[in-house]
This record gives sequence, structure tokens and C-alpha cells, in this order.
Amino acid sequence: MRYLDELLGKNESLAWRGELHRSIGGIAYDSRRVKEGDCYVAIKGFRDDGFAFVSEAVGRGAAAVVSLHPPPKEYPQVTWVQVKNDRRALSAMASRFHGDPSRRLQVVGVTGTNGKTTTVALIQALFGGGTRTAAIGTLGMDFAGQHRATALTTPEAPELFAFMAGVLEGGGENLVMEVSSAALSLHRVDDIAFTQAVFTSFSGDHIDFHGSMENYFEAKLSLFKKLGSEHWAIVNGDDPWGARLIRELDCRYVTFGFSPQADIRPLKHQFSLEGLRAVLQTPRGKVDVQSRLLGRFNLMNIMAAVSASLVKGIAADRISAALQGFQPVKGRASVAYAGDFQVVVDYAHTDDALQNLLKSFREIGRGRLILVFGAGGSRDKTKRPRMARVACRHADYVFVTSDNPRQEDPQAIMAEIVAGFDPGFSAYRTEPDRREAIIGALDMAAAGDVVLIAGKGHENYQIFKDRTVPFDDFEVVREKMGGGDA
Repeated sequence: MRYLDELLGKNESLAWRGELHRSIGGIAYDSRRVKEGDCYVAIKGFRDDGFAFVSEAVGRGAAAVVSLHPPPKEYPQVTWVQVKNDRRALSAMASRFHGDPSRRLQVVGVTGTNGKTTTVALIQALFGGGTRTAAIGTLGMDFAGQHRATALTTPEAPELFAFMAGVLEGGGENLVMEVSSAALSLHRVDDIAFTQAVFTSFSGDHIDFHGSMENYFEAKLSLFKKLGSEHWAIVNGDDPWGARLIRELDCRYVTFGFSPQADIRPLKHQFSLEGLRAVLQTPRGKVDVQSRLLGRFNLMNIMAAVSASLVKGIAADRISAALQGFQPVKGRASVAYAGDFQVVVDYAHTDDALQNLLKSFREIGRGRLILVFGAGGSRDKTKRPRMARVACRHADYVFVTSDNPRQEDPQAIMAEIVAGFDPGFSAYRTEPDRREAIIGALDMAAAGDVVLIAGKGHENYQIFKDRTVPFDDFEVVREKMGGGDA
């Protein structure tokens, strides 16, 4: 039995009305999901205020309401608690409701502009998947063969802590999760006890949300500020922002990268269209790497995961075996077709990710690089001209198309991209229909070429202003090419 006063703790309440020591059946922030006896936390969002839906929550049987608003005259049948920070209260209450499950798990948080999803999947595999290690991220929540899709890279606190409690019940020991800058800013992970945090990379993105690069970095940094002196930070030593992060740490740390100064670095490496090989120098000796993952950026992801594993005490031979058996993550430099030419689908949707992708395949490809990409609507517009500059400087031909236009006009988005091309660049075509753009790139490809389809990766939908439609880059390639490796 959980009681409201115990869930609130000593620091959450400003004012209240009604009985605080009353049993609570669950924590809900969506009025449509309230069940009899639940506590409804009325979050003030960017578009809607949960206060507007209190009547629905009470009608569904809410026993208590937690809100930024003071107790009103209405709804005398429920206990009403006013708090200073609604999102902070939601996290604290959800954690306590589920018995603070993160404190009984080894939790690794992975943050960075790019590389989070693959790094999480690698760490899960290296820590021992199955019933030992769970994962949360862009691809959903995964444990013991059970998979649940999520709408957010880092879900809201009630989903996070409920999942952790289930992992513990299933005998799980570890959790590795993507931690987005939005989740950090919105207090979703305030009450998670992290034992490791991984910094993959940092570059321009989400400026529409954070307002500046400085605010964006401070959000990422806040994850590492949660670590105690006995915990570990895993830091990309090649990223200039990583050096600044290290200066702010109060915990132990290890760096990875190609730099000779990195703690974990390749002594030798080889990239091809079949995968990569490397020998890593580490503080605990050499680690042999053989992987189906493609490109230089994926060796960075591997080094991040190896760092986390070595810190945990996993033996080098076990790491090598797990890497050799690791299956590439769908939509992360995934081969959609392999024949005379190769087709690769990737989630790259920032200028840094796009540059890493193009430079990596320039390094291993034999022919032309044909790029298909767009930019998401109703998202950070500042990266569109940067992505255009990267595309025209590193690809041989570019198809500019739609990503998820959302509330924007696809033609207007494409025009902003084209305006960012270098003066005189003409090796491009605009095609708002993403399917037609992909088909055009496939028709253009010749033996030895690589077609890179960027931006949507694993997504199987496309979001327009008035509708969301099924759409999968892999399916378009399969339909056109009649099969292939996906």
C-alpha cells in the first residue's frame, strides 16, 4: 500500500487540502489514463495545462490531484496538493511509488547529440542481454525478449520507474538507457540513481528547445553532475566539449577516441563495406574487435561501449565475443541492399551525424556517394543550412526531399536546405515525395556506388501537417530492388 504523504516526501508540498495519509493506487499524468484511486499529477505543458483536465481525472476516480495551482473550491472529494515544481514532483512520486527501483539496479545513462541508440544497444549486449540487462531508448523499452514501443527517447518518469520495477521482478541486474537533453531539462530522470554516464558527442541540435548551445550543453552536463565520487563518466576524448565536461566532473572518468591521449583508443583499425576490425589499447590490456558495424563513427560507439564494460569489470575476451555476435541496429548505418551497389539507411538528422556518415562511407566506398536526405519540420531550423553544406561538400549527388514535415510546408523546408548549398553547387535534385527521391537515387546508382538514405532510420511512418502515413525507407528499397539484405 502506498500513501500520498509518503510519496510526496518532505519537500514537494506548498499547500494542500484534504487527507494526505490516504492510499494511492497509481501515479498518472494523463487524465485519460487515470484509474480509480490514482493520484493525478496535472503537468503544465508547453501547449496544454493538465489543470484543464482535472474534471476528467476526478470523473475517472482520481483520489488526489497534484498541481502547480493552489487548492480550488471545486472537487472537495479529492485531496489537492500544490507543489512548486510539478515535473519534479512527478519524478519523485513515481520513483517512491515503485520503491526507488533504480537504486537496486546498475544504471548506465547514455547522452550526446549522436550515437546514443547504437551505444545503448552495444552496452546491453556487452553487459549480457537476456534477463540480465534492460534497455530504454529511441527504439523502445527492451527486456528479456519483451519489447515495448515508446513515443519519447526517454519516457516520462511513471513509465521509467514502472519499467525498472518490472526489470527487478524479472531478475534484471542492469539498465542502460538513452538520456535526452529534454528529459534532463524536464526532470524525467531526476530520481534515477546512475552508476555510469556516457558522453558520445556534442553538436548543434535542439536549439529550438534549449535556446542556445550553452543551455543545450548544460542540460547534458546535468546528467554527469548526478554522479557520485565512486561512479564513472565515459567521455568522448576527441570531442572538444568532452574536455570541458571533464573539468566539471566530481567522479572517476575514462576517455575514448582516436586521439593518442585517449585512455581507450585503436592501435590499428580497418574499415570495409563488410564491417570493421580493430585492436584497442585500454588500461586493462588489448581488446580485439571484429564487428559487422560500418564506419569510423561506429568504432567510436564501440569504444564507448567497451569503456563502460571495462569499468564494470567485464573481461576482454567476453567483450570481443559479444562484439563479434552483435547484430547492427536497424536504421543505424543499416544495409538495405547489397548488390552491384550498396544502399544504407541511417537516422542521421544533424549536420554532425550526416558528416560522420558521409566521411565514413567515403573512406570505405569505391564509387560515388549518392545522398537522400531532408530535415524535420517544426524542429530546430538552424541545422538545415549546416546539413546542406555538409551534403554538398561530401556527397557526389544529393536528392533533397521530405523527412517528417509536420506542421511545415515540405517545399519551404527544401528551399531552406537548398539555400545552404555552397555557391555553384548544382549536383542535386529536389523531390518532395520521399519515395520518388529514393527511387531516383536507386535508378542513378551504378556499380561500386553507395546510396545513403538519411534522416528517418528505423521509423516506419511519415508525419505531415494533417496526417501520419506508413512509410519505411527499407520497404521502398525492397520494393524497388526486389529484396536484398535488410
